[in-house]
Amino acid sequence: MKKLIAAIFALFLAAGCGGLFQPMPTPDENTIATQVAAILTTMPTATGEAEVQPTQPLPTIPPTETPPLPTETSQPTEAIPSPTQPVEQPTAIPTETPMPSPTPQPTATIAFTPSPNDPVARLGPASWTDNMDKDNNWPTGSDKFTEISFSDGVMFLTGLTTTDGWRLTWPQLTNFYLEMTFQTGNCSGNDRYGMIVRVPESRTPDRGYLAGLTCDGKVSLRRWDATVGAKGEMVNLIPWTAKSVVKTGSNQTNRLGLMAIGDRLIVYVNGELVGEARDNTFGKGYFGVFVGARDTEKFTIKVDQVRYWENPTP
Repeated sequence: MKKLIAAIFALFLAAGCGGLFQPMPTPDENTIATQVAAILTTMPTATGEAEVQPTQPLPTIPPTETPPLPTETSQPTEAIPSPTQPVEQPTAIPTETPMPSPTPQPTATIAFTPSPNDPVARLGPASWTDNMDKDNNWPTGSDKFTEISFSDGVMFLTGLTTTDGWRLTWPQLTNFYLEMTFQTGNCSGNDRYGMIVRVPESRTPDRGYLAGLTCDGKVSLRRWDATVGAKGEMVNLIPWTAKSVVKTGSNQTNRLGLMAIGDRLIVYVNGELVGEARDNTFGKGYFGVFVGARDTEKFTIKVDQVRYWENPTP
């Protein structure tokens, strides 16, 4: 800085000498200092370079709207088992499934001779038959009340409590004659089994009619409605009554049939009429089998055949 001031001072001195410039009065010391200060304010900094500011990163600007959600993908298609694989059935009541194709009337696995009064002798070929060779039409496995499995062409249905428990199949029926062929295992007294019909809802099977037999030869027709009161309502349309046509004891075979036409409910055992009642509480619904181990732990029945005829004539 001192060198710069000296150079400027020399310049002023030169201006005061002769030569090319006109003679000028020699400035006093205060004037020179003022002029030097004015020049210094217009000159760059002492480094001779302007200070460079560091570049600042731009702030991240949030988007003005939420990015669009990913395109919704469809649910994976459920694998369809190959024909050689068994169809896995749920342990609960199955969802409504299209009715299997009607099959021609087969020869019953358990042979019997129909009586002249037997509806089977006059109704002709059944509308639907399940010989229990496969489990396609029934839910297998265990629940709180029953256990169900298939082997050697029959269904094994076991009662796990003294309370009647049932399993349903499809479709819904309105007017029909339904017949099931049962074989008892070891049993005694009031061990019971039979069919449940006109169940309005398959997912909540808490209503319907139960036609049943006991190990000691009794027959009944009951109406069950779990929606009545705190504990449900069981009404005996035909009270438990001993019938000679029922084969009693262990390892016996009985055919149980129920004809339902409007409010008429007609019960048959081994082709013989054993009772009739009228009730219009339930007009149509699903059907299935039931078992109750009243006197024998894990009382088991075999269901050999189930078949029905639609819109029969009494």
